[in-house]
Amino acid sequence: LCYVADRRIYNMRDSVLVFSLAWILAIHRGLDGKLERVAQRPNVVLDDYYAYRHISIIHFHVPECTVAAAFKFTVQEEKTGGIGRCAARNVSLFLKSGSLPFVRPDGSKITAKLMKGRRRYYSLNMESNGDEYMIRIDAPAPGDWYAIAFRSWSDPDDGKITQQGLGASCDTVMNAELLLESASLVSLMDSRLEYEVHMNESADSAMMLVLIPDEFVESSLSLKSTCGEECKVAVHVTADDHLAATIMNTTNTTLFFKPYSDRFHYVTLRLLSGESSNVSLQLLDSSTTDPSQVKSVDLWRKSLPDFFLFDYEHLLANGTKPSAFNLSADSLSVLSFGIGRIYDVGGTLTLGLKLVDLDKKEKKNIVVVACISLGYYANITAGGGCARLDNVTAADIYVNSTVPAILHIPFPEPGTWHVSLKSFCVEENCHCISTCLNGTACEDCDCITPCDARVESRISSLPCIEGRCNARGKCMHYMSGGFVFAACHCSGAYRGFDCADDTYVLSNSDVIVRVLLLTCSNLAFIGSVYVAVRREYFTEAIVYAAVMFFSTFYHACEAGEDVYSVCIMRLGVLQFCDFFNALLSIWVTLVAMASFGPKLTAFCQIAGAVILAMSAEMDRTALWVFLLPAITGSALIGLSWGMRCKRRGTVRYPSRPYRSIYFPAGLLLVSMGLVCYAFLQTRRNYYIVHSLWHVCVAIGVVLLLPKRQYMK
Repeated sequence: LCYVADRRIYNMRDSVLVFSLAWILAIHRGLDGKLERVAQRPNVVLDDYYAYRHISIIHFHVPECTVAAAFKFTVQEEKTGGIGRCAARNVSLFLKSGSLPFVRPDGSKITAKLMKGRRRYYSLNMESNGDEYMIRIDAPAPGDWYAIAFRSWSDPDDGKITQQGLGASCDTVMNAELLLESASLVSLMDSRLEYEVHMNESADSAMMLVLIPDEFVESSLSLKSTCGEECKVAVHVTADDHLAATIMNTTNTTLFFKPYSDRFHYVTLRLLSGESSNVSLQLLDSSTTDPSQVKSVDLWRKSLPDFFLFDYEHLLANGTKPSAFNLSADSLSVLSFGIGRIYDVGGTLTLGLKLVDLDKKEKKNIVVVACISLGYYANITAGGGCARLDNVTAADIYVNSTVPAILHIPFPEPGTWHVSLKSFCVEENCHCISTCLNGTACEDCDCITPCDARVESRISSLPCIEGRCNARGKCMHYMSGGFVFAACHCSGAYRGFDCADDTYVLSNSDVIVRVLLLTCSNLAFIGSVYVAVRREYFTEAIVYAAVMFFSTFYHACEAGEDVYSVCIMRLGVLQFCDFFNALLSIWVTLVAMASFGPKLTAFCQIAGAVILAMSAEMDRTALWVFLLPAITGSALIGLSWGMRCKRRGTVRYPSRPYRSIYFPAGLLLVSMGLVCYAFLQTRRNYYIVHSLWHVCVAIGVVLLLPKRQYMK
């Protein structure tokens, strides 16, 4: 009965495949032999890269029976405001099938143990000058492809802090296209029979779809070409990923690969040179592992009501809690679980293993080796290595009796994952224990032998690294291009995928120096307040005192790196009060220099305060907000001084000391501060240059605020 059911399922798969094959042939008939554009992704705005959350996602879908795909990208700058032209910037792009590429372009450290040897991704370094860039992939894996792009990372300490509007404000915009080429011939291949394909110059590509039986743990593709050395034929085998490839330039060739379980495989042929060729293909079973020596451990999926939250647990019959399972010395235990496309790939997959039920004598000499692979299970050698496609690698996880071993896989690829497990007993004074079971690939070791053990497993998907960011940030969900992913928003100057990199974290002494400089430099305004009171500018004195107060506590709140911060109110309120009073101080100083009568001066002060409060709330960092009081006040000074000079018939106004000494000196000092503020600030020297700006403005006010007798 089971045999009949399995045969029905196999026949049903064949029927579905034949229907799909007919649909593909009908749809892609016009794409044979050349690349045709099938999808566009226009106007993707890119951000500066400071953390993984700043990526922009571009999604493509590559259909089955595609012999070549080309991903074309153009990047340009679009001006959104400001003065000047947009300069081209460097842009980085990474492309991968199945899931998001996990990259660290800033070279940040990460303390969590991550899986190595993940699926390959492609990269491009571009400039936003409108040039076209292309990634061409022969025999691409069908399904989802994800590109992530951003403005290339640069050292944040070297980044300039410029006044908004002083230079050109530009968006970096990317346009993406997908171009596909379909095979000239698409056909279904029976895995048990030999198949022959004819190719020539007009029909130079062919694709065979084959469902490989599950008992084929290792396979080989035997190929025969009638043209021999007179032509070249490219051969590719793909499933959910590219499995194997060769250039055939002989009569007979054999291509070895490990097939994916329960997946269709695509054999792609392309005639590279020569007039024509008949190519014969036959799939062979090259398995060396006895299937009876492989024991499957059942897992049950438990999905939770949130993005990429799920667990796989081993449950006993009628059980509700996860239970341990046995590893046998004479068999390979395999855990298999599925990762779905799109909805499962935005988090981090965590695999944990722990030995249980050990006697005291066993605690020191049992080691469990785990090999993790996608699409097929890896065998484990006698030396504790992982036998993968064509080589032996070190195991992914080693478990001893001391602590649980955990491995993380950010943004896991969809498909069926397999965890191969085998336990070894280590003899005393074993000479190869320090290498074979410690991160080195070994074929054999004569002092370790397979033995029985009992293991607990934990397979779960969570945002970030187990839902946390090392207590130095918050794990957040982000959306880009319609896709949700999780990334850490690090606090302070920490960075990296798990907020573990402290390269830019300041020492306590550095934080104290910065806080003291930025706050204590505001004490220079004490002189401004004193001079304003002595010269009977009482309104101006209140404004200067407010500047000193709010600027001091604003910097005490934001410059302390969450270590020495003193926030008397919300940072947003302090920032508004700081900017508003700074603008108001410019305005009341210029109005005082214009030397109107008391009524007109009061009118100008109140009107300016209302307008500047509105402006600071609209966009407190924009250039026009600073130019508005400066230009208007300067015009009032010119008008007032010009009228008095005309009425007196002389240009000698105001009095000589102010006109010849205080006014030029104050103007020079404030101008120097403005140049430093607008052009010389970087994140590295911000605390020095900005403190200098505080002192220059405070002293400049002392020089520019005129004595009453100078303005008569």
